[in-house]
Amino acid sequence: MSLKLKVDELRAQLSARGLDTAGTKPTLVRRLDAALREEGKEEEASRDARENGASNAGKKRSRDEPEVGDGIERLREMSVRELRELASLRGLPAHGSKRELVERLSVDAEKGSEEVLEGKEIEGSKKEKLITATKKGGAVLDQYLPDHIKSNYHVLQQGGEVYDAILNQTNVGENNNKFYVIQALESDDGRTFMVYNRWGRVGVRGQDKLHGPYTSRERAINEFQMKFFDKTKNQWSHRKNFTCYPKCYAWLEMDYSETEKETVVNKCDDSITTQLRETKLEPRIAKFISLICNISMMKQQMLEIGYNADKLPLGKLSKSTILKGYDVLRRISDVILQSDKKKLEQLSGEFYTVIPHDFGYKKMREFVIDTPYKLKCKLDMVAALGEIEIATKILKDDADMQEDPLYSRYQLLHCELMPVEVDSQEFSMIKKYMLNTHAQTHSYYTVDIEQIFKVSRQGEFEHFRKFSNTKNRMLLWHGSRLTNWTGILSQGLRIAPPEAPATGYMFGKGVYFADMFSKSANYCCASHESRTGVLLLCEVALGDMAELLNANYNADRLPEGKLRFIFDNYLYLQKGLEEQHQTCQSSRLLKTV
Repeated sequence: MSLKLKVDELRAQLSARGLDTAGTKPTLVRRLDAALREEGKEEEASRDARENGASNAGKKRSRDEPEVGDGIERLREMSVRELRELASLRGLPAHGSKRELVERLSVDAEKGSEEVLEGKEIEGSKKEKLITATKKGGAVLDQYLPDHIKSNYHVLQQGGEVYDAILNQTNVGENNNKFYVIQALESDDGRTFMVYNRWGRVGVRGQDKLHGPYTSRERAINEFQMKFFDKTKNQWSHRKNFTCYPKCYAWLEMDYSETEKETVVNKCDDSITTQLRETKLEPRIAKFISLICNISMMKQQMLEIGYNADKLPLGKLSKSTILKGYDVLRRISDVILQSDKKKLEQLSGEFYTVIPHDFGYKKMREFVIDTPYKLKCKLDMVAALGEIEIATKILKDDADMQEDPLYSRYQLLHCELMPVEVDSQEFSMIKKYMLNTHAQTHSYYTVDIEQIFKVSRQGEFEHFRKFSNTKNRMLLWHGSRLTNWTGILSQGLRIAPPEAPATGYMFGKGVYFADMFSKSANYCCASHESRTGVLLLCEVALGDMAELLNANYNADRLPEGKLRFIFDNYLYLQKGLEEQHQTCQSSRLLKTV
């Protein structure tokens, strides 16, 4: 049949299928024949499935079944060595003949087809070439779409609807940590439509499949919505009131309103050296701003503590997602001392579904949040994500950022920085305070001062003025991750929201300070890879302190007469208990924290 077609007809057929249209007529014929044979196999497999009525759980075969078949065919093409490696990665017995290995892996594929990956893909997942994302219209095309699709298609958008969904599912008990991407695509000329799916273990490319092409926009939208419902049991039109169901995917809410501005921010991150040369900022201030207002740095630091920014990009974080993360951690804190292993597994899976993590192919039971320490680590992560959510919004606010990005970012902080000279009395005093309060228990690292700045935040002097006559004011340290400083300098120090559990904080929710430099320096989380940390030295009005020698999660309920300062809404800075905890008792109590 293909031989009877003219060259332009062949190219039209290939283009409609999203295939390459370059080459001579014999090449085009072979390419189209191969595509037709593949379509015939899929139709035959689908027909057999309907006739046999077979499925994983005795139900009608799902729409993904050809994808399972594709995975099994790949298994048959693999060598025994590759099959054994894949079986080991999947936590399955790696002994036996090739037929036994294929059967074993096939059964595992039936249980969770979206996680069956090619052995070569798993082995080489860390060596893949750099693949860039392509943005056309309201959303970014999936990075693994074929290049000829990227160049001719964009994510379908109709009215206010962007037909782009990233789903996530973590089930600790069944060792699942997987994603599912659904994108409806429209050709740039508006004539054809496709639906793209990609699925697999979080952290690897996984498998993918293109459905179509279709000549009807409605058919592509219907295919997209059916796939979304099939994977989540939620209607696409009702996703704003999303309900999570057991063994179903959860929808990760994305913020599409900032896509254009995010592109500007990312371009700015790519030219830090040029910015430092050309900005009108004082060089020392420019260097500091380039350090803390760096989206690439934020992504790298979050990657180091397990967060998967490819599944939920930092620039697309929504406040509701962060609050959901806090809420799950609060529920974990309610049962963490009850030794309810099954409940903790279920809640840990829920947390990793909301806040995606890349665990590779390790057993998920290794990552159950079942101790106060693990809970605190995850609280710190979500807090950092909260600061990044603020930072990314701030850094996108200036449309003229490209003229002088560093100066624009500095202006957006609404915070004046003034370098302190090395030969000044202030510099000497601060350095002496630092050296004298570097505890012996923290002697495994040393610190060099790169620069000291005086900081004046807009409106902060007025806030503090009413406490200027308060007795017992001290200069105290506060350290935090590099990711947090754009948010801290622009918004001030804030406490965790109501959704966060109080049990994750030694003395309840509040802003913590220390009179020991090294204690606060530890909260900077510097490492051999990222050696720079930032600390504040603040004047803190302590007043009449409530002194405690042991942890108390409810200590934020201050006794009558103790000093407290209420900010707007639920954000407030406690003056009295939290600061005392890190001052008078820090050298004795905090060694055991």
